Amino acid sequence: MSTPKRVLVTGATGCLGRHLVDALADEGAEIRALVRGSSDTTHLDQRGVEILRGSLVDEDDLTAAVRGRDIVFHAGGMVIDDPTDTSEALWNEIQRVNVAGSELLARQAAAAGVQRLVFVSSLRIFGFGNQMRCPEDGERTPADLYARGKTLAEEALQTVGRETGLEVVNVRPRFIYGDHDRYVLPRLVEQATKKRTAIVRPRALCDVVYVRDCVQALLLAADRPVAGESYNITSGETLTLRDLIAEVGRALGNEVRFVRLPAPAVVAAAGVVEAGARAMGRKPPISRAQLRWYLNDHSFSIDKAQRELGYEPAFRFPDALREIELDRFVAEAA
Repeated sequence: MSTPKRVLVTGATGCLGRHLVDALADEGAEIRALVRGSSDTTHLDQRGVEILRGSLVDEDDLTAAVRGRDIVFHAGGMVIDDPTDTSEALWNEIQRVNVAGSELLARQAAAAGVQRLVFVSSLRIFGFGNQMRCPEDGERTPADLYARGKTLAEEALQTVGRETGLEVVNVRPRFIYGDHDRYVLPRLVEQATKKRTAIVRPRALCDVVYVRDCVQALLLAADRPVAGESYNITSGETLTLRDLIAEVGRALGNEVRFVRLPAPAVVAAAGVVEAGARAMGRKPPISRAQLRWYLNDHSFSIDKAQRELGYEPAFRFPDALREIELDRFVAEAA
């Protein structure tokens, strides 16, 4: 940001939030974080962050959190990594926390005189179909409950912006990886440390973004005159799933051997496994919804972010891996 600001960060103890706090602290921002009561705030304390323990759905907590802030970075909420759970209970919780909670935060922010809210959405809103250089207004395919919640949250926040004058900007990253990542790198490391790794479609395109580049995008979204806009954020590279696993293997000193599996047989087997697991009331280890991600190309255009935000990814995947403590992920996978 061009000048230090008084900011609120939700989700500050997660991978993205932690790196965002570091960047803001380095710029001299006055940072407040709204965290859950059970959150470990050691890192935030070390960076001089004001800690407010509370809930994203409690009006009093949100009122206290936004008081005296100029900018809100909203990276908090439920993260659902499993597209197979389609239960009504999960959807009700997503609506309560990710949708209604985000709207309540925005309305409290507007009432408190906050200038801008930067919302961390997700490129999962575009679903699991083929996406080649997909723009911000590209075609969407049916997706999971988490993605549906992000879509509704985006819409609710933009409505609040139109009604109140709060400047809302949606930032949509693709698969964020980096130190303290709990989703992307753990899976890549698991695959890259096997003697043989099964793969269905080796050349399926898969966009990712290094957490420090994603932070760059968030800071630009807070600073540029782009109220009401949405932006795709990736590394800008053309990477395949095979590339990602092989590169992590190389960084760990392991040459990954891939075993190609026939897609029709795998999809048929997944259907059988899915039906059997549901009949026994269990979660299937693999689903056809997950397979759609592995079989299709997922590549998103960042032209708009480059043009309007001045966003330029600084880290190619091999370079970023050299910054990351991969041994920690290996130890955790053991």
